[in-house]
Amino acid sequence: MSRWLTRIAAVTGVAVLSLTLTSCTSVAALVGFAPIDQASQVSATAAPTATAAPLVFDSVFTDMGSIHPTIQLAPQLELQLDMWTEQKTHEWYTDSDKRFSFVISVFDRAQAPEAPFGTKRHVYMSNITVTATTTTASGASTTPFVLNVNPIAATLDPEALTGPGGLLVTSPKGGFQLESNPIGILTPDTYGLTLDFAMTIAGEATAGGGATVTQIVHQAIPVAIFKRM
Repeated sequence: MSRWLTRIAAVTGVAVLSLTLTSCTSVAALVGFAPIDQASQVSATAAPTATAAPLVFDSVFTDMGSIHPTIQLAPQLELQLDMWTEQKTHEWYTDSDKRFSFVISVFDRAQAPEAPFGTKRHVYMSNITVTATTTTASGASTTPFVLNVNPIAATLDPEALTGPGGLLVTSPKGGFQLESNPIGILTPDTYGLTLDFAMTIAGEATAGGGATVTQIVHQAIPVAIFKRM
């Protein structure tokens, strides 16, 4: 997994959800959490007119197109989404080739990075769904991208570790990477889209405990779409 992580920038430490694993008993039912309301991500939504200022979308990307949000699964148990693009996101136009890649890893911060792997809580991922929803000047919305995969079937790691809960994603021996995911042509009045990452996660309540808690966690990533100058 280290060959994957060398491509990723340092964590910004932005925690967006706090989900607690407190039970030592397996939970059969999945507990879902709603993604961030995309309407709250728009900083200006005035109806367009011939003299109106350009609409602005509250994108979380840097100019070079990378972001590293985290989700707290339990005390000192952190899921990190590293996402980057193959071009500057200021070059994400409605008619351009738009591609993104991502890595999902979990870090047990209760243990030192060099601690034996057996002392870390093992977390597994059995499904990931990524849905892109557009924001437009007309108010109409489309879904130009939907990804729904089993991480075990999709991983390119020939030495990937698995368990009853899916693909191991606890660092440094686990993780999931998917590269060059394309977003197609968007309607001309599109000025933003929101990528919702929904991950089915099963994590140990205690290291080596065997019993896991399963939940669905969401991470919303707003991305601005620009007009060609």
